[in-house]
Amino acid sequence: MGGYSFEILFFHFYSKIKTCDWSTIMAKYKTIETKHGLSAAVLHQVTVADLSGRIAAKDKATASKVYRAILQSIRDGVLKAGDKLPNERELSTRFDSSRSTVRHALAMMSAQGLLDRKVGSGTFLADALMQRLSESDLPVAAHHQNVPTYAEILEGRLLFEPAMMGLSAQRADADDFALMRHHLGVVRNADQWIDFKEGIYGVHLAIFRASKNRFLMQVFDAVVADRRAVQYDGRSKLNGPVGVIVREQTLRELTAIVDALELRDAKAATILADNYFTRIFASLSVYG
Repeated sequence: MGGYSFEILFFHFYSKIKTCDWSTIMAKYKTIETKHGLSAAVLHQVTVADLSGRIAAKDKATASKVYRAILQSIRDGVLKAGDKLPNERELSTRFDSSRSTVRHALAMMSAQGLLDRKVGSGTFLADALMQRLSESDLPVAAHHQNVPTYAEILEGRLLFEPAMMGLSAQRADADDFALMRHHLGVVRNADQWIDFKEGIYGVHLAIFRASKNRFLMQVFDAVVADRRAVQYDGRSKLNGPVGVIVREQTLRELTAIVDALELRDAKAATILADNYFTRIFASLSVYG
């Protein structure tokens, strides 16, 4: 860890997220149990008392905050490829959160290929960490004078889009599901970044239309128009290739949502959508 104690690292990256203006929104989102049971050896022993003065009692760390904190430390060069992470119990103690919250944060990182699990040794930041981050479709929150920023749009979508899944699960018909699958195919086969983005928004638009609620459809039509107006704040050239990691992760997450909708499982679709947007929102506050 380059000579740093984990206590110092914790203070560094937790201080980054304590001042974020997202806590009111993110507090409403429940943490999600995942199948990724990650464990690792403890780097340095730090007592709860060492941290208690740094975390306000009312400001429990969400999965989003844990995820953002680790990404922020990577961005700042404090955590590096190959560094070993503490286990869930240690992280949950230091973040004053539940183990399921920590597990969810680590699962988001694992899904992006940012972690390596070594049986008998623990969980490490991947050796190819920086390459995988550079290939990831990290959100950008550029400011625009005439249209809402991506941060503003995502903030609004987080307030209602996961909850809207119930309507789509109930009202979608065969044509709606066919349209969702068509746009998943666009995401899967797009050669260029701009086509990949169009496919992603096409899936979401099909889900909105499946709600059969004209107001919701109008809202998302406006979202798509605003994102197209700024060419989706592309980090790379619009005609550039799509990274393998981001394509696989996006396909996996969106396909799971569509599968749940087609099964008429509103609860599962809501949880999956919540998880999907939480990951994007967490990345946004670090890299935006």
